[in-house]
Amino acid sequence: MNSTASAEDLIETIPADIQNSGTIALNVLSYAGYADAQYNSKEIQLFYWFFESQKFHPTQSRNDEEIGKTPLLVWLNGGPGAPSTLGLFLENGPYRIQDGAGGKLLENPYSWNKDAHIIYWDQPIGTGYSRVKEEDTQTTFAKNEDELSEMFYLTFQDFLSKHPEYRSCPVYVAGESYGGKYVPNIALKIHTKNRAETDETKKINLKGISVGDGWIDARLQMKVYIDYAYTMGYLDTNQQLQMMSDYENFCAALDNKNYEDAYNISNNIVNNVSALGGNFNVYNIRRFSEISMKQVQAYMEMPAVKEKLHVPEAQKWNCADNKGPVADNLIEDNMEDSAPVYSEFIGNENLYKILMYTGTFDTACGSLSTELILYELNKWNNPADNEAWKNLPRKIWAQPSDKVKGFIKQYKNLTQIELPNSGHQVPYYKPEISLEMIGKWMQDEPFPAYMPELKKT
Repeated sequence: MNSTASAEDLIETIPADIQNSGTIALNVLSYAGYADAQYNSKEIQLFYWFFESQKFHPTQSRNDEEIGKTPLLVWLNGGPGAPSTLGLFLENGPYRIQDGAGGKLLENPYSWNKDAHIIYWDQPIGTGYSRVKEEDTQTTFAKNEDELSEMFYLTFQDFLSKHPEYRSCPVYVAGESYGGKYVPNIALKIHTKNRAETDETKKINLKGISVGDGWIDARLQMKVYIDYAYTMGYLDTNQQLQMMSDYENFCAALDNKNYEDAYNISNNIVNNVSALGGNFNVYNIRRFSEISMKQVQAYMEMPAVKEKLHVPEAQKWNCADNKGPVADNLIEDNMEDSAPVYSEFIGNENLYKILMYTGTFDTACGSLSTELILYELNKWNNPADNEAWKNLPRKIWAQPSDKVKGFIKQYKNLTQIELPNSGHQVPYYKPEISLEMIGKWMQDEPFPAYMPELKKT
């Protein structure tokens, strides 16, 4: 075994709160720091924070073979510009940060590392702590999915070189929101590199991708956003017509490839629709406030935290949601349709498993968007598969039958799940159910589901 207590990126304790009043000992092996690579003659450094599965205790005897068979989840938040440590502390990580002045860390009983290793990866450059070493990061912002996927691939290989005991792990690339673009493109990069790699020891054991409430097709999803707000009563008819007029201008800009204009119009539509509805939360239409990130920001900017995570004290923790330089450099990417990338995988059972899940109260990237992308757009390689998917009955995932957990469709390598009463960040709103969902999917366990008996009309 190569990772030992002397590993340079090992973490044994972390500050217990944002007051730095003490430390807590981690109950699993954890590593954090920078994965390095040369990209365009520059040394890039992408930040990661790894937690081994809770199946293995760091002070007990360890079975390297079992460690290597355990799934490794790579978690990517979106934005663009949102650090994946947001997902760690607000969604599916081993710890949650308590609201309030103290900002105390609490163990998350529904952490996704119950039965899997998980690594939180800040990307692209300029997100979280990720940077170009000792240079101006501005010159190395990713401009498209190919660039950021290449940077991820190179640095992920560096992590696996540091920790070869995880090299054989079944890898699942997972994420949410703008991860609807990141995840399939990174998987495609890994797939392409694996096919070209002659050294079997350097191949990444990719097994599947998981996308929650993915931002995939701007043209389709902007219309769904307006329609959803109108249907829920947050717009009246005149307001809906006004927003649809703006939407037509948005589509015209897309058609003319004026991506910056299209991007600005789309942002105005999002803000205006929310304002007309009393400034509802676009990620959860039932709320008029957003999930607070202040405590995470305060924690990640603490010098004591940076020291534990092997990050220079002067390094800023950059956190943004679709604004700032990371997003500005990805405007064209933001506006382009990423659905065709999924066609590289959907329906091909010899490749990878795909999980697409959504919260029903997400107006930005919710259930109807994913449903239409999979239903109306011919993204299947085989037309017969496309028709089979369209005619596939959706079942009710429930256990017992009166405890509804979600709605599920499964065909070949694709699983689609919609989770009622959830917003955009499904692990935040539905922690127990989302843990069960990701576990069953990775382990190929059946979802207890049924078709209701409909009355004849």
